[in-house]
Amino acid sequence: MIYAYRQNGNAGCADSKPIVKNIEVKSFTHNPPKTGQDISKGGNMQLQDTKTLINLARSFSGEAQAGLRYQLTANIAEMQGYKILSDEIRKIAKNEVNHAKVFFNFLTQAGEFKNITYTAGFPYYGEGISGGLQSAVKSENDEADLYEEFASVAEEEGFTEIAEKFRLIAKIELRHADIFNYLSKSFTEDTLYKQPKPVMWVCSECGHIETSTEGWNVCPVCGSTQGFIELKLK
Repeated sequence: MIYAYRQNGNAGCADSKPIVKNIEVKSFTHNPPKTGQDISKGGNMQLQDTKTLINLARSFSGEAQAGLRYQLTANIAEMQGYKILSDEIRKIAKNEVNHAKVFFNFLTQAGEFKNITYTAGFPYYGEGISGGLQSAVKSENDEADLYEEFASVAEEEGFTEIAEKFRLIAKIELRHADIFNYLSKSFTEDTLYKQPKPVMWVCSECGHIETSTEGWNVCPVCGSTQGFIELKLK
C-alpha cells in the first residue's frame, strides 16, 4: 500500500480497484456448551440435519469476516487522516459482529454441534479505502439477498423466529449498502466534504461550526484536519 498526503492537510491514498476473490470454505467447527434451552424444534422438525442449520453457520462466518474486513478498512482510513470516515465504517463493523452473535446464539442454544460442514464462498480483496468501500457495497447487498432466501427456507422448515431474524437483518444490510455506496462514491469523487448547497460543517474535536459548500482544510479553532469534520450521510 502506498500512502500520499496532500499539502493542504487532507489525506489521500493511491488506491487500486478492489480485487475480489471467493475462497471456498468446506468446513466450520465449533464446540458450543449445552445450555438446556432447546430451540432446535420448529413445528415437528429438528434443527439438526436441516438447511437452516447450514445457513446459520454460513451466516455466522460471513458476518464475522465482514466485521473484521471493515475494521481493516477503517484502520487504513484512520491512518490516512480520515478519522470520521473511519468511525462510520467501524459503526457498521460493530453491527456485523452483533449480527454474527445473533446467528451464533441460535446455533449454541440449539444444542451441541461438534462439526458443521458446508461449502461457501467468502470475498477477499486488496487493501485500500476505495477498494474496501466498493467491495462492502456488494457484500452488503449480497448478504441482504441471501438472508431473504435463508428466511424462506427457515419458514419452510418451521423456524419462524429464525426466519424473522434473517429478514430483519436483511433490511439492515440494505441500509449498510446505501451508506457504503454513498461513502464510496464521495471518497472516489473527492466530495466527502463538498456539497452543492451550503451546509453546516461541524468539527468533531472542538465543535467549531461553519456553513459553506465545502469543509475547511484545517479547523481555525483547534487545528484538526479536514478528516475530523462530521460527515453528511444521506
